Amino acid sequence: MSQDNRLMPMPAVERSLDKPLTDLNAARSYGPAANEPTQLRDYLFVILKRKWLILSLCLVVTSLVAVQMFRQPSIYEAETTIRIEQRKSNILQSDKLVIGGQLDPNFWGTQLKLLESPALARQVALTLDLQHNPNFFGGGSQGGFFASLRRILSGDQRRTKAKPAEPTKLELVGESQLRDQPLSPEELAALEPYEDAIIGNEQVDGIVNTNLFVIKYKHHDPDIAQKVANTLAEVFANNNLERSTTNSSKQETMLAKEIGELQFKVKHDQEVLFNYARENNLNPTGNQNLDVEGQRLNSLSGQLLDAENQRKTAQAIYNSAKNASDPFTVPEVIKSTRIVALRERISAIKERRDALLVTYTPEWPEVRKLEASLKPLEAELQAAAAEAIQGLKAQYEAALAHEQSIKSMYNAQRGVTSQQTRAQIDMVSYTQTLETNKQYLNTLQQRLREIQASSGDRGNEVSVENYSRVPKAPIGPARIRNVMIAFLLSLVAGIGLAFLLDFLDDTVKSIEDIDRYVHLPALALIPASRSIGGRLKGMTSANVGPSESTALAMVDDVRSPVAESYRHLRTSLLLSSAGQPPKTILVTSSQPSEGKTTTAINTAFMLAQTGADVLIIDCDLRRPRLHAQFEVSNARGLTTWLSGEKDLDGLLQSLPRNPNLKILTSGPVPPNPAELLGSEEMRRLLGTLSERFAHIIIDSPPAISFTDASILSTMVDGVMLVVHGGRSSRAVVRRAKQQLLDVGAHIFGVVLNNVRQESHDYYYSGYYSNYYSSDADAGASTGETA
Repeated sequence: MSQDNRLMPMPAVERSLDKPLTDLNAARSYGPAANEPTQLRDYLFVILKRKWLILSLCLVVTSLVAVQMFRQPSIYEAETTIRIEQRKSNILQSDKLVIGGQLDPNFWGTQLKLLESPALARQVALTLDLQHNPNFFGGGSQGGFFASLRRILSGDQRRTKAKPAEPTKLELVGESQLRDQPLSPEELAALEPYEDAIIGNEQVDGIVNTNLFVIKYKHHDPDIAQKVANTLAEVFANNNLERSTTNSSKQETMLAKEIGELQFKVKHDQEVLFNYARENNLNPTGNQNLDVEGQRLNSLSGQLLDAENQRKTAQAIYNSAKNASDPFTVPEVIKSTRIVALRERISAIKERRDALLVTYTPEWPEVRKLEASLKPLEAELQAAAAEAIQGLKAQYEAALAHEQSIKSMYNAQRGVTSQQTRAQIDMVSYTQTLETNKQYLNTLQQRLREIQASSGDRGNEVSVENYSRVPKAPIGPARIRNVMIAFLLSLVAGIGLAFLLDFLDDTVKSIEDIDRYVHLPALALIPASRSIGGRLKGMTSANVGPSESTALAMVDDVRSPVAESYRHLRTSLLLSSAGQPPKTILVTSSQPSEGKTTTAINTAFMLAQTGADVLIIDCDLRRPRLHAQFEVSNARGLTTWLSGEKDLDGLLQSLPRNPNLKILTSGPVPPNPAELLGSEEMRRLLGTLSERFAHIIIDSPPAISFTDASILSTMVDGVMLVVHGGRSSRAVVRRAKQQLLDVGAHIFGVVLNNVRQESHDYYYSGYYSNYYSSDADAGASTGETA
């Protein structure tokens, strides 16, 4: 026989539309759920749907935290109070100024850091010998799980024996002892865990507006907590006392040593200065009045100036007399007593001659005698003038010689003085160094006297005011608070996880999801079937036969939610087409195991209960299951008729419990299912059966896996898409829908199958259960049957 494997063309009305296929098949929203905003009840539904996950997470986390909290040891805190006084600086007094030292602004911060230093913790560990105390690190856990449960129920019943607050009375390990006897690297490494434990559990708090500090130490053993707190205070006070006394003693020793060295150096410099002055003929004291060579040079300098002046004067007089035209005009010649005497004698003789010449003639003997006496005198006068000039020359030459003599003496003395001056400069340098050392020596001696004066009244700035008592009650851990926090955090985490899972869940779970994501009408919601223990309240279990595992077993109880859901599906199908109910209905799904066969069987059964003739055909030629559900033979069926056999009545099988329901099984599995289902014989078969039956239900393979559903959808009035609630992906369902729409199929809607009642409408089944149970109770009370 000839087969037509082509898909049926779309109706002319659809082809006449000038629109692309995607516009014709555009998704449309059904119902108000697609556009409804998210409301508070939606969030509440997410929480209620996964309430057991949230409660389980809360229970597990809270239980674990509670057990862990009560497994941890109780923590005790000991408090020791110390007082730290900041010692004021000493007052230094000079002749005209008093200088007072300022308080150190970093003092308190330094003290706090010293209280929390590893060195102090190391001293405490050595003092208390904690490395040999097993209780220091022991007791980290108080028993196992059952011991923790007992403490949860009974509480911490540990009681401590009260001890007075008193010093530790132990030999304290001081800083000087550790310096004198240093620990080896191995011992230091072994003490590091104890140091870290002490520092980690130690807390130092200052009391406002006081010099008091509270040292707090926490430990699971109250005795150890008391000892460590008291030892911390005592070791800190002892360190401060050692530090202050050690520092002052060291300073005194260092200053005394330095003063001795400086005194020796000053004495040595004085000797060097004295020897140098003696060697260079200098005054060691530096007094200028005792400088002989300098005074001698000054004297020669004055004599040289006088000699130069005398020489210059004598030279000027001699040059003037030598160059004069008349020697008797020279003042020094005129001033000569000899010349004056000679000139007076000549003048007297001339006066006598002139007097005689008045009387006598020149030839007068007396006159001639006077003339004769004048000539020797005048010659002598000329000789005397010449001698006077020669005397001026002699004076000049004598002055010149004297000047040269003084000058040679001055030059010699100046050389001596220059050498002495250089020696004086060197001696000044030696003197300055000596004076500097003397001043530094005085400063060190003053500082030594201050330290000696201050060390006389030095005390300890740190004192222990209140020793710690043995703590009686624990301060932690905050078990109830931590358990409550764990509960709240686990609750929040559980709610967050529920919303995360809901966000990551891409399956179709409710009718709202169908409206929102698939955009198809929801024909019915089929709840998941329950066991006998889950039957409706007030209903007795019916005796089920061999077919209790078949699809019809779900609707045996006519009052069950499943039966009611299929009746609702029947009503939706009958009203899905305008004018008349649909005759041929194709039942398919997007993927296998979504319950399409069960849905087809129960839909056919519900339609047959109305009195109409109903036929159910198994068109799943790849994996037929209809004959197994109805427990009939599959030797002959649809493939037999499509292969050429024309005895249609012989192929139809009846259901004894419902004569209106006929069954056409698949028959032998063919090698080419798609070709058989797409043949013209299949179309004629559906036309023939439509004349005999009011409704024909066709069970087909999944729409995505095979093309059989697409081929059959073009031959029926409509398609019913079955979706497994909580398992079918939205994308897969939308793809199956689009694949059917692409071939022009008419989709009646979606049947949301196998929906867990507690994950959707948790009151859905309760509605029917309460309704029927109340009806049954009322009937029982009045003696009537339901």
